[in-house]
Amino acid sequence: MTAPIRIAGWGRATDGSTVTWAVAEGRKGRRWREVRTRGEDVIHSLLLETDEARRFSHLELARADGLWTFHPEADGTLHGNHVGGGDPGIRHFSGWPFDPDDAVVVEGSPLSLAALAWRLAASFRVGSTVSVPGVVIGASGRADQVADIRVRRLSNVAWQAGEGSPLEIDDAGLPVLGDGEIRPLELV
Repeated sequence: MTAPIRIAGWGRATDGSTVTWAVAEGRKGRRWREVRTRGEDVIHSLLLETDEARRFSHLELARADGLWTFHPEADGTLHGNHVGGGDPGIRHFSGWPFDPDDAVVVEGSPLSLAALAWRLAASFRVGSTVSVPGVVIGASGRADQVADIRVRRLSNVAWQAGEGSPLEIDDAGLPVLGDGEIRPLELV
């Protein structure tokens, strides 16, 4: 058995934003953290958790349109909310059907794609496309249940979700970003 991953990194996303991230494994799974910036402006800050079977288990997202949270319930549904200014102020997401293998993807988030690719990597051949049901939190401020998030494995390391830009994922499921670096979180 290998030691749990405790890694951090940074680099440039395909849209030119800077992504700083950290991934840490524990007894309950992986905790993925990401902040995307453009200059001095924060585009979003994300905490995404996956369980020991690599499935989605929790999300917290902060960005200009407000705060988002999602988590699956034992009854096979997804719950969460969006807290933002204006009307309605708080939107509740309650009882959306959600299978344990469904996905939650944040548009523009390399780490949410990395987490999904990491889950699929062992059973998904190069050149294949699979449709994964789930929820997409769009850059427009909408969360939509979708029947198929099209995920393509372009090569051993390159993945693409929907029409988004391809992303390289290393053997440990970590994103490889342009002009990027990856380093251990702990001193050795």
